[in-house]
Amino acid sequence: MPNYTVWTFHGEEIPSTSTTAEKRLASGSNTIVHTSEIDQFAYMQEMVDNALRHHAEEADDSHDEEPPNETTQRFYNLLTEANLPVFEGSSESKLSVCIRLMAGKSNWNVPIQVVDFYTKLMLDLTPPNNFMPKNYYQAKKCVSKLGLDVKKIDCCVNGCMLFYDNDSGKNDALLVECKFCGSP
Repeated sequence: MPNYTVWTFHGEEIPSTSTTAEKRLASGSNTIVHTSEIDQFAYMQEMVDNALRHHAEEADDSHDEEPPNETTQRFYNLLTEANLPVFEGSSESKLSVCIRLMAGKSNWNVPIQVVDFYTKLMLDLTPPNNFMPKNYYQAKKCVSKLGLDVKKIDCCVNGCMLFYDNDSGKNDALLVECKFCGSP
């Protein structure tokens, strides 16, 4: 169709000039096909391909990456330290042990003294040169350095609702009964 705009950004494909010419010859039509848009697009596509190829080659040749800023580097250092194996040959990292200790405390509402008791037991069972947390405080400190703070939120015994406050005006933290079923 003469003067038809090909909508490439809507999924249409640009017909090749040879296909258009073949169609014109096959149909016996004497309509003039305007290929200037197609030629311009092909030229532009070639320029973009060349630029990307040149940029990719430069990226391969030079390894000049911008170093992370101070905050990011501090986070990477903490993450590296936290992901060290607890002891040589262990499949668990310091971070995973700390998170599991805190999850156990939270899931079963275990007192801090119990967590401290079990960390001492684990320290006694592991080789002397280890990265185990010595107590609950150290486990919490390790996890919180990475920005993973712990916040306890109570819930209804039947699972109907959570008792918490938030920024959008929900102030249910001080409630003692469920709004839905009346249970504690």
